[in-house]
Amino acid sequence: MSITILGVEFEIYYLILLLPVVCGLLGYLINRLRSEFNFLGFILTLFFTIKIFIATRTGVITEIPTTMFGIDFRFYMDSLAGFILLFNAIFAFLVWLYCLKSMSKKPGERVYHLYIALTLAAANGVVITGNLIFLLIFWNVLVFTLYGILLVGKKDSSFAARKAVTIIGVSDFLMMLGIVILFVKVGNINIPADPKLLLNGPWMITAYILIMIGAIAKAGAIPLHTWIPEAAKVVPASTMAFIPASLDKLIGIYLLVRISYFFFDITGSVHLRILLMIIGSVTIIAAVAMAMIQKEAMRLLSFHAVSQVGYMVLGIGTGIPIGIAGGLFHMLNHSIYKACLFLSAGSVEYRARTTDLDRLGGLATKMPITLFTFLIAAFAISGVPPLNGFFSKWMVYQGIIEFGKVSNLWPIFLIAAMFGSILTLASFLKITHSLFLGERPKELNKVREARFEMVVPALILALLCIIFGVFAYKVPLRHLIYSALPFSIVESGFWMPSLATVLIIIGILVGLIIFLFGTAAKPRRSRVFIGGEILDEEAARITGPNFYSSVNELGMLKKTFEFGEGGAFDFYNHFLGIMRGLAVVFKDVINSLIVAVYEYIGKLIKALGSLLSALHTGELYNYVGWIFLGGIILMLLLVL
Repeated sequence: MSITILGVEFEIYYLILLLPVVCGLLGYLINRLRSEFNFLGFILTLFFTIKIFIATRTGVITEIPTTMFGIDFRFYMDSLAGFILLFNAIFAFLVWLYCLKSMSKKPGERVYHLYIALTLAAANGVVITGNLIFLLIFWNVLVFTLYGILLVGKKDSSFAARKAVTIIGVSDFLMMLGIVILFVKVGNINIPADPKLLLNGPWMITAYILIMIGAIAKAGAIPLHTWIPEAAKVVPASTMAFIPASLDKLIGIYLLVRISYFFFDITGSVHLRILLMIIGSVTIIAAVAMAMIQKEAMRLLSFHAVSQVGYMVLGIGTGIPIGIAGGLFHMLNHSIYKACLFLSAGSVEYRARTTDLDRLGGLATKMPITLFTFLIAAFAISGVPPLNGFFSKWMVYQGIIEFGKVSNLWPIFLIAAMFGSILTLASFLKITHSLFLGERPKELNKVREARFEMVVPALILALLCIIFGVFAYKVPLRHLIYSALPFSIVESGFWMPSLATVLIIIGILVGLIIFLFGTAAKPRRSRVFIGGEILDEEAARITGPNFYSSVNELGMLKKTFEFGEGGAFDFYNHFLGIMRGLAVVFKDVINSLIVAVYEYIGKLIKALGSLLSALHTGELYNYVGWIFLGGIILMLLLVL
């Protein structure tokens, strides 16, 4: 596929790599026209990704521009790559639109937009490459752009940026090692592999696990997730919506699907499938449990961004077509509703100047559109029908049940997935009450709805949550998910989203009528007494974080939460501890070696000096003898 611009013909896949970079650099250099150049870059990239998406519905685009050292630097775009590219561009454009006001006049605003553009270009490069070594180039560019975009924070974010780069860097190194093993053992590492590689030897299994580590680290699965909550405390909402919420999930899960079902064939390895499902189950439960005790909105949402990865990994790990499709669909759904949640919470922060749940509340009447977008996304992530989050989780559940034909462990995985949804809903009841319901602090009485540029992206994403749930069969599954996978999908369950939608709407209307003519018509206020004194309204206000506060005090859970908050389960802390220990050990070893070598050289020089001193007697005939001896040795050397 090619297109002619100003009389020059360009391959379309080069444009989605170059346009964000060129327009981003021009916007950075010509600050007065930054918005215009950025708009041009993002909208044109979106336009060309739509063309690629349409083209990949009916065929595959391949091109090999060059081959070096036996490596095909090839491009490969099928239906899976097509829809990932499309949503890469959609999320980048919506986040950029949101940033027009949210980042206006903030320190680092100028370079921030450049990093978004560079990140989009690198992410597109990851998706369209058809060779694992070629993919590594763009994958490592993403490490650079991640560091840069995280440095632009609400306050000093250098620690969060270093932590992210360390964790991602270590996992990327392991991924690179796995690719090198494949290159040595197989030679041809083009995507897709034909035929698929079997996981029937230690080298193949090792290579798969190492590449899988790189993929799930990018997606944010436990235990390689801790940079996400750290970043949530210090970076803007737009960064959280773009990097860990949407783009990293798309790229990380995309690679996991690629290597599991287009390069390798893990359906033949039950143990690896169980390993993935264990990682998924632990990620679901551990992260959502940590989310429940958070008192800061962005940090709470960040743990849910981690927890939802578990459903994706769990579905992909089943090896069952309906489960794999569910995991891929959940990846897309999560990117939509999690970006919506971060952007909505960012709008609250923009107006209220805080995300501390104890200092918020009662904003429903002040920010009705933000309330709507947040509620829809909150119900979607909690798996409430008929929204998109329910549908993809339901597909994952079907995959787990079908996995029961292979392993007796399936009830554990199913319970973990379903229990995770319950805890997610409970957690979002807490944050919704904290932000929008209850009593409003007096200092928030002048809060109003967020700016148009900030509301529109979240509103579009909320509507997608509805459309992708109610019309799941006709829109996302038919045109995006099923066509992207190399096998046919057979559904074992039964679900009628249209009927469910009608029934739920009727239920909501009945509940609203009861509320309006019941509780809402008869409000009652009471005074609060403590020690015989009447508390003022602010002191008596019940804040959202009091939800489930008793959970923190439950026996072993209390200690577990304390360990978690203290970093006991943080891979970064353990990695630094190991590195510091090795540094001390090697420091002592190297110092000892240097001292030993120095002492040996000193002794050698001293011995040589003593020998020379003994030879220099000061007598003439000794020197004449040495001269003759030297001449004889020289003649012998010349003769030989």
